[in-house]
Amino acid sequence: MKIFHSIEEYRASELSRGEAGSAVTLGKFDGIHIGHQKLIRDIVSRAGASGLTSIVFAIEMKDGAILSHEERAEYLESMGVDVLLECPFSESLMKMRAPEFARTVLFGALHAVYAAVGPDFAFGHHREGNAEGLAELGAAAGCQTRILEKERFDGADVSSTRVREALRKADMELAAKLLGRPYPITGIVRHGRHIGTGIGFPTVNILPEEGKILPPDGVYASVTMLPGKIVRKGLTNVGIRPTVGGRERRAETTLFDFDSDLYGERISHALTRFIRPEKKFASLEALKEQIGKDAEAARG
Repeated sequence: MKIFHSIEEYRASELSRGEAGSAVTLGKFDGIHIGHQKLIRDIVSRAGASGLTSIVFAIEMKDGAILSHEERAEYLESMGVDVLLECPFSESLMKMRAPEFARTVLFGALHAVYAAVGPDFAFGHHREGNAEGLAELGAAAGCQTRILEKERFDGADVSSTRVREALRKADMELAAKLLGRPYPITGIVRHGRHIGTGIGFPTVNILPEEGKILPPDGVYASVTMLPGKIVRKGLTNVGIRPTVGGRERRAETTLFDFDSDLYGERISHALTRFIRPEKKFASLEALKEQIGKDAEAARG
């Protein structure tokens, strides 16, 4: 999968000069929830059947993203997407009228001959354009537009807002249902202070990407994807580790049935269940005792 960081960068690429055209879906795509996946599967299928380039046009958010940039890119690549265009929400884009956006960006720069959007899709200055308007503009430009119904779960529409609310409440089970997979925290394993090793619970430490939404500080049952597609259950603490005077907010995981050097490796923790809030203990011995109880709960 190719990644571009602006419309101009894509326009200057060899891909933009392809004759076959593209199948495009547009939105924020900050979480790739099951509603997003429906749109993405549609354009990937159409692109494969028609020899088109599948493009996810993602409006970039400054912060509050459910997935980090790398997490999103990896997941889209696994779905078979050809191009991820991460478009900054610039002032010029914000002021662009809907017909101009369709003409210069969608049909011009991206050469879209097929577009898939949801019924609540909006674009252009003050969100003046909607899905039906895009279909009308597309018909005049030779671009077919498909409007897919929203995905629903438990009687309500699936949305990034619902995912964020589930994360805010540490409802990891609901977040997983909406995302179609457990919520991930991915990063490079870095050295800590080896306090966990000293009390019999060695940990791996990663710093989440800045701007990524995290659930409340606390202890979670987790499943970690390690290099070589090795999967291990574990116990992940999200927070600052107040008992040992920590200050950085990080994900610190005790892996079950695993004892190898992971420093410098890129790994991903999937948080599956909330166990308890983070708290400051009176001593390392009290912390050790609680981790033992937490590990037992996570294994259950």
